Amino acid sequence: MNATRAYSLGILAGGQGRRWQGRDKGLIAFNGRPLLAELCAAPAATELLVCCRANARFYQHYADRVLCEVAPDLGPCAGITALLYAAATHNVIILPVDLIGAPLKVIETLETQWQHDDRAIVLTDQSGRHSPCLRLSSDLLNDCARFVDSGGVKLSALLTLLNARSIPVPDEWLANANDPEALSDQGVI
Repeated sequence: MNATRAYSLGILAGGQGRRWQGRDKGLIAFNGRPLLAELCAAPAATELLVCCRANARFYQHYADRVLCEVAPDLGPCAGITALLYAAATHNVIILPVDLIGAPLKVIETLETQWQHDDRAIVLTDQSGRHSPCLRLSSDLLNDCARFVDSGGVKLSALLTLLNARSIPVPDEWLANANDPEALSDQGVI
């Protein structure tokens, strides 16, 4: 039996944008709107949190709260920890700001596939590669904080530590804007 519950939607926007010459990916236009805008369309989220490294003034127009990583430039694990710490709900759906595949289907899957005994779920592609699209119980905050405090930066290692249950989805759902070609292939950049 699935147990859909209230959740916070957390957006990871703290990347360095190296493949984008340092540009903040959340500010990049896609389909005429900033990448962040599509992710903010989740109607069932109790609150929207954005964890960013810069441009908080921009993000505040989309989020209920904007926060910084618990430690700067340590990758998504630090952002995940900050989102868990800030969440007002018992669990958080976490997405990267550059998710362009099928954000609403990703959110719906993370919402409907969550089971009453889950503490961590992660979406994988058809080959089993994990994505930064996950749902975590706030009970995992201390585990995540210890991981980051001990120097952990690899998302795969954190997901293993948390014993995240994998849910395969179509590869195209997890497409991201990792580089300009990803958007130019869509004819929008």
